[in-house]
Amino acid sequence: MKISPIRYNYNQYFLGFRSEKDNENKGFVDTINSKIPTSFTRTQVAGSVLFAVFVGIGLRHGKIKSEKYKNLKLSEELEHAKNKFSNFIENSLTPKDLREKIYEKFSQKIAEGNLGYDVSSPPVTGLEKPKVYPDAFDLPKDVKTNNRSFIKELSIPEIGSDGSFDFNLPWTSQIKVVQAERKSFTPVHNCKTSITESYSESVKWTNDKIARDILQNFYDGHGQTLDGVKFKFEPLQNGKVRVKISGDGTYTPDKAIYLGESTKRDDASAAGNYGEGLKMSALKLLKDSGTDNVKFASDNWQLNYKFQEDSLLGKRVLAYDLDEITPIHGNYLEFETSDKSLLETFRKSINRFYHSGNEHFKSPDFENDLLGIKLLPEGEKGAIYIAGQRFEYNDDYDGFPSAVIFLKEKPEARYLNLSRDRISLSENNLENIARWFTRSSYDNQNGKMVRKCMLPKPEAVKFLRAMDKYWDLTKQGPMNTFFNAVLAMNYDSAIHIKFPKNYVAYSPASQEVVTDLISKGIRVCKADFSYYGMPTIRQFVGNARSHAVVSPSINQKKKIFKGSIEDIHNCLVQLSNSISKKEFYIPYTMNELSYNCECGDYVFTLAKTSSELTAVGKTMHICVGSYSNRALYKECVIVLMRDKKTKELAVCIELSPDYKKMKQAKDFCNR
Repeated sequence: MKISPIRYNYNQYFLGFRSEKDNENKGFVDTINSKIPTSFTRTQVAGSVLFAVFVGIGLRHGKIKSEKYKNLKLSEELEHAKNKFSNFIENSLTPKDLREKIYEKFSQKIAEGNLGYDVSSPPVTGLEKPKVYPDAFDLPKDVKTNNRSFIKELSIPEIGSDGSFDFNLPWTSQIKVVQAERKSFTPVHNCKTSITESYSESVKWTNDKIARDILQNFYDGHGQTLDGVKFKFEPLQNGKVRVKISGDGTYTPDKAIYLGESTKRDDASAAGNYGEGLKMSALKLLKDSGTDNVKFASDNWQLNYKFQEDSLLGKRVLAYDLDEITPIHGNYLEFETSDKSLLETFRKSINRFYHSGNEHFKSPDFENDLLGIKLLPEGEKGAIYIAGQRFEYNDDYDGFPSAVIFLKEKPEARYLNLSRDRISLSENNLENIARWFTRSSYDNQNGKMVRKCMLPKPEAVKFLRAMDKYWDLTKQGPMNTFFNAVLAMNYDSAIHIKFPKNYVAYSPASQEVVTDLISKGIRVCKADFSYYGMPTIRQFVGNARSHAVVSPSINQKKKIFKGSIEDIHNCLVQLSNSISKKEFYIPYTMNELSYNCECGDYVFTLAKTSSELTAVGKTMHICVGSYSNRALYKECVIVLMRDKKTKELAVCIELSPDYKKMKQAKDFCNR
């Protein structure tokens, strides 16, 4: 079957090819004839003729079997159409009687100024009645929780000028002490590890990370709270300060010696994970903090880390002594340091974990089994906590503005890979956390796999209500990024909500329209709320838009009311293109952009802007420039077909919004 390249149908990537045999369309004229009414208006006549001529010609665009056959078929169809309309059509195919009548009617109307609307303000068209969803949820009035309302800010004393500090966090009912089963072991001395002193340079840990990794062991040992942990800094005669931190949990010595040994690897709610924190902390303290030894003790054992020279290459390596001691209650860490900044870091790190005095966890605005969110006044510093410990945001532990997010467990690595160096979070991580929060599962329903959001719909509605301050179109910042990512979950969840009547979801509109709506008490929300049942600006105000008043000239009026069909068409296109419009970009999803493609000698591209459509209309002498709003609102899709080598326009194609049907394809001058 021979394929006509000009008549390429966009859905080969869209729909498929149309063969020349299909173009014969032998029943076309008979179908048209059978549907002609006995009486009709001038517009109906013009439309019917245009349809007959354009489709007849359009279906034959390109190479056909022979020019003779083409001319013959065109002649037959035109002759048939003329015969059918012979009683109504005069020369240019315009009904004379109706034309004169329409001209007189509108001339009088224009002269009287009785147009039915103010020409300086365009009439509103395209208003749509908001859709009613029977499954829509009522919007809760208030979802703020009273969870942990008992929390009172913890008063942590300052460190003395000599480095002294003595502070015990209160003992509370939230503490769940973790005690490991006692195991027998063989004491050893001067046991060298394979970790060299120089290896510490590759461990990019600041004092903040050292303190956090040390404290997380006490946090996990008390059942994910820092309550009950004791701090004591004691100045020494040698100018150093002895640091001792103790808790009630216990663990076995292998967890303090072997890399990768951890009781928390499979516990998503635990702060620790890799089994490296204590070992790397000891290494960094010995290397950078003026410490000669770092002591760990728990239950019936005591471990001393130190640097010792190795005989192999004369390098200093991490070594340890392991001794059996009289059983003690709980565990402790002890070392001496001359680094006063490290002392202050330990003090600040107390509030980087959950405890009964950390107000970041008091009465969150939203909380479920996965996470909690507390919104703070604008400008107040918040934080992001994962499994109870605070993470840096943009390299700052206090860098997350105006909100607190606390994840109750560590997300899977495919959503958030925390890494051994305890990464600083960014906006990209926030989007991934949102995806984890709204992640989907797949259910087998009647043999078909159906995607389903794991966040229950009632909880999703509560979350949206709690985040009310981020609904506004103009909201910015990292928390806004997180909210936008969660808002997009409804593509899979199909959640509908009953919104207040004065709420509209943004759809492409001029800034003047948005400002005017806001001034009238209308709340303009983010565009994605339209997926939840909120009416859009387009549905709310119709097609009204700012424009310059265009008054047809006398010559243009004559063409409109007394000219041929071609004169009328060209004149109306000219007037439409004269309307002052602000250029706008036509939005596409990543999936839609994939339809930009090449096929043979032609390139197919989606129209990008309103000005591009206007330019195409002028170049090809077609009215596609007037399709800008329809393309913007996704009522149609305009595809431009160009010659691959010359880049010249060949055909302008209109597709249905779902890309499944080609509605029309026009060459120059609507051929």
